[in-house]
Amino acid sequence: MRSVYRVLAYLIAALVVVQAAAIAFAVFGLTKWVDDGGTLNKAAMESEDTDFTGVVGFMIHGMNGMMLIPLVALVLLIVSFFAKMPGAVKWAAFVLLSVVVQVLLGMFGHDAPALGALHGLNALILFGLAVTAGMRVRRAELETRDTVRDPAVA
Repeated sequence: MRSVYRVLAYLIAALVVVQAAAIAFAVFGLTKWVDDGGTLNKAAMESEDTDFTGVVGFMIHGMNGMMLIPLVALVLLIVSFFAKMPGAVKWAAFVLLSVVVQVLLGMFGHDAPALGALHGLNALILFGLAVTAGMRVRRAELETRDTVRDPAVA
């Protein structure tokens, strides 16, 4: 179960990287589209016909952030109860809490754009928490190995 925990933690970190890449692709594509004469207004944003290189980045960022990452974080928390590792539940809960905050910042950021800065900052925090959770598995395995002595050596 520790291996599953580690994979899920690192998967969350990787998905945060995908989030950053997807939104950068979308914004740079949008910028180029506007530079080439496209007009961004409410009608263009709500239209399904608005198409530019990178538009898929907005879709990936939304689906990944609203569905996939929360699902993986929830599974990480569930797995943490079976990982039999000190601090596993605590770190998985920190990851899930950060995901919840991230989703809320993303949702409310449309009404209060200043929350976008916190959304970006929290993404870095989430990445760090997920990597830390994954790294703690290796640390726990080393500590377990040190406390359990091989009878042949003694």
